[in-house]
Amino acid sequence: MKKILAVLTLLLAMCCVPAYAEEADYLGKPFPDFTATDTEGNTFTLSEALKDHEAVLVNLWASWCGPCEMEMPYVNEAYEQYKDRVAFIALSSEPNDTVEKIEEYRQSHGLAFPMGREENAGISAYTKTFSIPTTVIVDRFGNAAFAHTGAF
Repeated sequence: MKKILAVLTLLLAMCCVPAYAEEADYLGKPFPDFTATDTEGNTFTLSEALKDHEAVLVNLWASWCGPCEMEMPYVNEAYEQYKDRVAFIALSSEPNDTVEKIEEYRQSHGLAFPMGREENAGISAYTKTFSIPTTVIVDRFGNAAFAHTGAF
């Protein structure tokens, strides 16, 4: 039984590994402006967030993703520490994650940062990243300054 559990855990971990390990080709380039609605009905627009913040952290995740769940407390901790200087938005790329499901997830995990759906934001298509979690930091000039695929 333990061997089966170990193999299943290994397979799950392998599914969350990025498909490629090359550096993101969009780093240093303008990140596309996007608008998303969070679970509280607030509109988040990248260009607007950059007017009041030094950077924006965009986290792509899904409610079923174990590595995403593991890193959420750390994202929340960073949010609490830097929210005055850095805007945060976590967007689920899972089509089955409804706004209600995301809000329930946010509440049950005690997360304070804004969360919503990636729907129509086009971030995954732009970054060509289909592995989650993926985190992108956009600098104050609107350029993608950092990208990381996989849990922190």
